[in-house]
Amino acid sequence: MKINKHLLNGVIKSEPKSWSEEEVTKLLEMKKQGFSFEDIAKQLKRTAYSCNRKFYKLMKKLDTYNDKHREQKYDYNKQFLNQIKAESLLDAYSGGVSWWKTNTDLRVVDNDIAVDGADYKIDALDFLYQHRKSKFDIVDLDPFGSAYECFDFALQIAQKGIIITYGEIVGRRFNRQDFVEHRYGMNYIEDFTTNKLSEYVEKRGLIYRKILTPIIKAEMTNISRVYYKIEHFDYGHSGCKYFPKKESIDLFTSSNDFFIGGQ
Repeated sequence: MKINKHLLNGVIKSEPKSWSEEEVTKLLEMKKQGFSFEDIAKQLKRTAYSCNRKFYKLMKKLDTYNDKHREQKYDYNKQFLNQIKAESLLDAYSGGVSWWKTNTDLRVVDNDIAVDGADYKIDALDFLYQHRKSKFDIVDLDPFGSAYECFDFALQIAQKGIIITYGEIVGRRFNRQDFVEHRYGMNYIEDFTTNKLSEYVEKRGLIYRKILTPIIKAEMTNISRVYYKIEHFDYGHSGCKYFPKKESIDLFTSSNDFFIGGQ
């Protein structure tokens, strides 16, 4: 019996109700007719959030998820690449053959567990784990949903830049913060913003001696996508916005002619 990981971790309180073929058909028909998720939820006796998630999972399988933002995302990709002089990229959720592979001169290694065409077809976390000792100039995390569990490996691998799509931002639309509350420590819906999600990742970057600076923040319907420039630093000297720069200590003081080590 498959155990729901969100139920096991206390994120949700009950086992999600499975969808019947009749419900899926009704969902797609009503959405095509222009009904809102709130209206569909009343008909199906489900939550609007549940209907929204199910619909976009279906769209992902059909490769139509966020179609209206696709070209916009590609434009941001080009802008980012112009600012980050990169030669290699690791794409953990490529949706088949990576856009980076067919539209740039980068050396690209791509992966997608659901769609054929990429170099790998495995879970994104397993993919990053396999490459954890490799170095790529850029790592792209563009999931359907959240890439939360992949942050640390991605930060370890990326050398010049990292791109993260925050699919969890859709929860704000439905006042659902249970996912981010348990992971990002956001206790109030007012805290549930792209900036707050980004700050969490920026702080994680410090563990790997990397300063993440967002240079593009793209906030679109149901998703946010942030492009970070990476700078490497030494904890002891350079400092960063979270930790002040260490001041050097002058062991020899002119006033007392004091020095460490005796005479």
